[in-house]
Amino acid sequence: MNSSTRLTPMPILMSLIFFGLAAIVLYLATHFIIPFLIRVTNIHPALSWFIVGGIFVFAPLFVTAIVASRREGEKTFYAIRNRLRLKAMNRDDWLWTFLGFIVIGVTVGLIMFVGEWATEVGLISKFNISPPFLDFEPFGISQPWMFLIWLPMFFFNIMGEELLWRGYILPRQELAHGRYAWIVNCALWTVFHIPFGWSLILMTIPTLMIIPYLVQKRANTWIGVILHVGINGPGFIAVSLGLVQ
Repeated sequence: MNSSTRLTPMPILMSLIFFGLAAIVLYLATHFIIPFLIRVTNIHPALSWFIVGGIFVFAPLFVTAIVASRREGEKTFYAIRNRLRLKAMNRDDWLWTFLGFIVIGVTVGLIMFVGEWATEVGLISKFNISPPFLDFEPFGISQPWMFLIWLPMFFFNIMGEELLWRGYILPRQELAHGRYAWIVNCALWTVFHIPFGWSLILMTIPTLMIIPYLVQKRANTWIGVILHVGINGPGFIAVSLGLVQ
């Protein structure tokens, strides 16, 4: 019996529990734990996010994906890899990934342009792409050790989300919702991002839609990992270097 025959459909309520609990933990981390840590220790806001986000939010997502796969009966590294649909990328996978980058880049750029224009003409008060807990002065190359501390959190951020949301949950959502599973995944992934604020959610809508769609279309979680890395990584580095406000 292969891995796919052991999968059971994940009803919407169970999906909501997974994403909802993660959203609650993210909200507590960003609105209570991080401000408390900064107030007590005067630690750099970015460093507090690396520590709190990595330990309390993203590492648990990574562990949950592995443990949940093992509970389904997948015991070996290769069985877990196959269960989480970490397949070798073929030419078509790379082509769809490249197209995903293009679409996300263009649409995010348009959203940022419209948001800045709306701010200038007074339609909205401020279009801030950084959540309040990450509102810090760029640390740039003067503090290279900050990037070294960021890397482990970044790994768990990307792999934790993609392995759990797309690798473990999405295949089960497909059994429950068929070809519309990516829409359910997108909607609940948006719920997870609520603690980041409306501006960031609006800017990331293309990413929130395209990654689940392409991962389901190609049945390959690596597409989500690559797109997530290619968007979040350069974006954070640009903010840290002061290239983006």
